[in-house]
Amino acid sequence: MKHQRITGPRLAQPRFLLSAVAAAVLTMTNTAAAQEAPMQRVEVTGSSIKRLATENALPLTTYKAEELTNQGLTTMTEVAVALTVAATNEPVGGGGGGTMINMRGLNTNRTLVLLNGRRLANEALGASSVNVDVIPMAAIERVEVLRDGASALYGTDAIAGVVNFITKQSVKDVTIHASTVQPQKSGGGDQKRVTLVAGKGDLATDGWNVYTAFSAQRRESLMQKDRPNIWDPVKLAALGGNPFTANTSGGSASPANYTIYRNGKSANITGNPYFASGCVAPGLPQTTVPSTRTNANGGKTCITDPTIYPQLLPENQQVTLFTKGSLAHGDGGVLTVELNLSRSYIDAISPPQPFGANTNYDVLTASRKPLMITKASKWYPGGSGGVPAVAGLNGEDLALTWSLDELGAAKLHDVQKNGRLVVADEGQIKGWDYRVGGSYGYSHRDTGFKENFVRTPAVYAGVANGTLNPFGAQDAAGRAYLDSISADGEDFRVADVRHYGVDFNLSRTLMDLPGGSLGLAVGGDWHRETYEEDARMIADEVVWRVSGAPGNNPSGARRVAGLYAELDAPVTKQLNLNFAVRGDHFSDFGSTFNPKASFRYQPLKQLMVRGTVSTGFRAPTLPELYGTPRTLTPSTSSWDDPLLCPSATPNVAGSGTLTTDPRFAGLGLDAERVCNTRLTTLTGANPDLEPEKSKTYTVGFVVEPVKNFVATVDFWKIDMKGTIAQINEDSIFDNLARYQDLFVRNPDGTLQYITKTRLNMGGLKTQGIDLSLNYSLPTQKWGRFGFSMDGTYTDKYEGQNDAGSPWVDSVGRIGALSTGSTSANTYIFKWKHQARVNWNYGPFFAQLTQQYSSSYEDTNALPTQQPGQPFYNVIAPYRVYNLSTTYKFSKNLKVGAGVNNLFDTDPPLSNQRLSSRVVFAQNIAKPIGRAFTVRADYTF
Repeated sequence: MKHQRITGPRLAQPRFLLSAVAAAVLTMTNTAAAQEAPMQRVEVTGSSIKRLATENALPLTTYKAEELTNQGLTTMTEVAVALTVAATNEPVGGGGGGTMINMRGLNTNRTLVLLNGRRLANEALGASSVNVDVIPMAAIERVEVLRDGASALYGTDAIAGVVNFITKQSVKDVTIHASTVQPQKSGGGDQKRVTLVAGKGDLATDGWNVYTAFSAQRRESLMQKDRPNIWDPVKLAALGGNPFTANTSGGSASPANYTIYRNGKSANITGNPYFASGCVAPGLPQTTVPSTRTNANGGKTCITDPTIYPQLLPENQQVTLFTKGSLAHGDGGVLTVELNLSRSYIDAISPPQPFGANTNYDVLTASRKPLMITKASKWYPGGSGGVPAVAGLNGEDLALTWSLDELGAAKLHDVQKNGRLVVADEGQIKGWDYRVGGSYGYSHRDTGFKENFVRTPAVYAGVANGTLNPFGAQDAAGRAYLDSISADGEDFRVADVRHYGVDFNLSRTLMDLPGGSLGLAVGGDWHRETYEEDARMIADEVVWRVSGAPGNNPSGARRVAGLYAELDAPVTKQLNLNFAVRGDHFSDFGSTFNPKASFRYQPLKQLMVRGTVSTGFRAPTLPELYGTPRTLTPSTSSWDDPLLCPSATPNVAGSGTLTTDPRFAGLGLDAERVCNTRLTTLTGANPDLEPEKSKTYTVGFVVEPVKNFVATVDFWKIDMKGTIAQINEDSIFDNLARYQDLFVRNPDGTLQYITKTRLNMGGLKTQGIDLSLNYSLPTQKWGRFGFSMDGTYTDKYEGQNDAGSPWVDSVGRIGALSTGSTSANTYIFKWKHQARVNWNYGPFFAQLTQQYSSSYEDTNALPTQQPGQPFYNVIAPYRVYNLSTTYKFSKNLKVGAGVNNLFDTDPPLSNQRLSSRVVFAQNIAKPIGRAFTVRADYTF
């Protein structure tokens, strides 16, 4: 099948880059100085033709490394989250995938991330986005953010924009850096970082340079119990949630709760042999409290204290090594070799492994079965093992809900390794500027059980044969048995992504036009990407806290070849036009053709107008096409089976009643299985997906109304169709008539599963305005003062569940389907900005930074809820201030100190995770509170 695709001109390795704002400042405020020191013609991100930076027509923003430090940003994660054009969430959870940049809220797989103008291998498990944590922050000189679509230059996945991390061109000295971030509150979350950057040789005089940048950073774990302000019961109740009380039913507990079974069915009578003693069992840690429920089903049970195990920040460590060698040759030619290596891990803590009918026994079929103990076991209440007898218990079989607190919290280990080698050459030949290069990159990820995991079937067997004691500490035989069935140290999911690429670019001037020289660039690139995953069967034996489909080994490969051309025409001194076009051929999607046009018009020295229009194309990622094809999992929320538990309001779980239809009378239906319960869903890849297509428009201006003040305003608009998404459950139950074919049933009418595989859904339309302000006030007596702000106003973010369905605007509300990834939430802020005020006085520098995000409607539990009803919540505008200072004692020594979250602002509480009572708004805030930063750099 054939598909049409879009791309634009290709980026050559940059030498010197300036943002449009900085360019405007230079041209408008310092013309005389510019005449004394003519600016060099260079390549600018978003174009492959060399020109003066002041001639750039693209909406481009540059952040220098020193500016990032002055904002109090110490990691790539913080840099990504701080970008105002992005909706990048704080990666504070337990996943090991790292930090993916999400520009415009279009999802991470539509943002192209480059290192020195070339691609990196995508993160291994998702295989669709680059984890920026692997980029060597110690070597970064600046970050370029191109805020319009650039498919006509770079190929696919640049629909939302491009973020280009640019390393230092050369280093001739040695710099040692050390820094620490220490939260004011105790308990964890502190962070330490050391870097070494060392180089030798001078390209200008020696003709060569080699340097290495090494960085290691570590963040300590932070438990929820150490931040009681995040789970305060009073605040949870005010939020509309259900704060923990003893008047709740018992789930998995230690010692185990039981439910009496008679004739193979639940009698709905619960208890715990240690309930009368306050849920304290000999030899076990005290992790539970007695339930105050008095009804038979849920009474006399023990409840796990929810404040013990939840983790706000997992332990995390990252190590990166970047080495670059440069060799000058000929007339301005440079041969370079780059090597980038990184390793990162996250150790995430979860509550101990649970067992029983409320947890999966078999992840492949999403099946659950009771964990049974009979009177034949010596650990049966009142038996020879010493477990207390329970009045009224007469030897009936007992179904248990047991948590292995005796072993301790369960810890997952998630390790990611990345590497990239680039060999490139640039120079001039026969009047052409040329650039050629080849690259190889890989990303490898291992996810496994680190501590306190055991095999579920073996636990069931151990309880059944009397080896394991679910009501107390294990004896010697029980401890030895747990050791023998341990899964610790085993990887349950391994993934690998490889990227091989070559590219070339030729550019030159052709003829003189009234405004300057007509420029031409032609180029091309070829790359091959592979994806392979091994989901091991050990995951099915453990089943809890695992991802993927055990026993599946999906893989895929793709080759993409592209050619492009760009023409830059300075029609007059005031007007410049640029045209680019690219054609690509995919080994699995045929060919595509994508143009881009831009203009720059400067009628006055104080005013420049610019605009772009382009088309875009994104092929489905390899995992979207060839990943695990069929995975049965429980639904993310509880629902009523619309056939067996019908309701007038099917989108409100618990509103249905068990069917009385005579067709199903012989099924022996249990309301607990079909009403207000987790239904089985089918998720996974879809080899029949079609590509997404887009159109992007920008128009804006740069103006300097007074000296030293520059403002830029850029309007942007992106229209997409055929967005790839995994439909969310709310959408299905909101419109059962439309999605009835997604319910797959057995011949007797019982539900097999609800189809939630990835589909080409409807469209997406988003538009808004980017605003940038820069003002500097130099004084003779008090140094230089400055103010700057970068902000994004999103006017519209409309998505469709499928083609032809109504458009739903998600600005100021969470968006789900429109992320184009999964049903996970994306938060679209009406307004987001970062404002900075600084003062430079001799060797002293100070800056106050404000990060602001506007109010939005929270992840409210039901689509029918309205303001004032339970679980309805609105997140107030959120502001955080960071103060950073630096003092240069000498040209060798620089020391800095600061305060992040200066006013100790609590993260806003959210009902997005009330069930686990980890309830701060993770998308915009960190849980550590005020933190003090200290850093030092010494160069020799």
